[in-house]
Amino acid sequence: MTPLKGVRILDLTHALAGPFCTYHLGLLGAEIVKVEPPRVGDDFRDFAPDTFDAVNGGKQSVTIDLKQEAGRALLHDLARGADVLIENFRPDAARKLGVDWDVLRAANPKLVYCSISGFGASGPRAAWPAVEWSVQAAAGLSAMYLDDDADPRDLGIGMLDIFSGTSAVIAILSAILEQRRTGEGRRLEVTMADAALTLASSGLAQQLSGERVGKVKRRPAVGRFKARDGRVFVMAAHQRWFGKLAEVLGAPSLLDDERFATPAARDANAEALRETIEARLAARDAVEWQDALLAAGVPSAAVVQLRSLVESGYYDDAGMIHDVWSQARGKAQRAAGATFSGRTIRAAPGEVPALGAQTEAALGRFGVTAERLEALRKDAVI
Repeated sequence: MTPLKGVRILDLTHALAGPFCTYHLGLLGAEIVKVEPPRVGDDFRDFAPDTFDAVNGGKQSVTIDLKQEAGRALLHDLARGADVLIENFRPDAARKLGVDWDVLRAANPKLVYCSISGFGASGPRAAWPAVEWSVQAAAGLSAMYLDDDADPRDLGIGMLDIFSGTSAVIAILSAILEQRRTGEGRRLEVTMADAALTLASSGLAQQLSGERVGKVKRRPAVGRFKARDGRVFVMAAHQRWFGKLAEVLGAPSLLDDERFATPAARDANAEALRETIEARLAARDAVEWQDALLAAGVPSAAVVQLRSLVESGYYDDAGMIHDVWSQARGKAQRAAGATFSGRTIRAAPGEVPALGAQTEAALGRFGVTAERLEALRKDAVI
């Protein structure tokens, strides 16, 4: 199943959010031409090679020096033969390089042009350099789940790059549908700051209502409690679930204890309740409690490491995990495939390209002649 077969995408992105986006468009069948600077390429090739390999399988690597006039002219020609262009330059960089929306739209009015940035092309933060963690801090996201007294080196959970990339996929798919219907292109702008607001929306609702400022509200019978060999997550916020928890723990009398009989009482005696729960859980392993609680209808799960879950083969039948071969590194690594469509699409990524490995072949498919290729190579444009 390749719904984007025949769609040609120019990928001018680097690092994570943009490559994650184009990787998934490639898994959906699009042809991804990854444009990289000669000799250095995407900085994640050296800085984070495992991450690079995980989100660049199946792409064609073409090297073009966009700082040279001949390189910009070449990209303009490629844009004429493309359906989509995706970039994640800082907002003013694309304009300075002459590959911004206004210029490329003139070359191809049907082009869908997607920009991914930290804070957008306008506004007081537009010029800020942006990474996952700085945007989380500036957008109020990390303050929702990291305590002020936590180790300052604790960065939290990397989520904005991935969610921004996913948001870009959704926007691009929508624009491709519009392009097919109207024959016109569109400029799309996806920002990590907007993605942060979306991820924080439920917590924001609580804050705006005055319920709580800061972390998500803690509930006394919800959390990752210590069992004999690890931790088990339990969701027993509702009275019915709490009653089931008490039964599974072999302590039905908890419902008669005035400290725990009602949600308000449990709130007031949260620490005592935690100690009581964990004293019972200490008798058995986390998986045993998980199974017993699930059988009773209480949402529960033993807390596991993601690596161990992947190695268990849990995701294999879903078509989510693949061995990805890196041409440059000469080895394979396991990586996630179509992470938001794998159970339906079941697409396996191709090889991770070495820097510039497909330059001549890909440019030839865009109509660049052998004579021009020779001249571009001679001038170190490609």
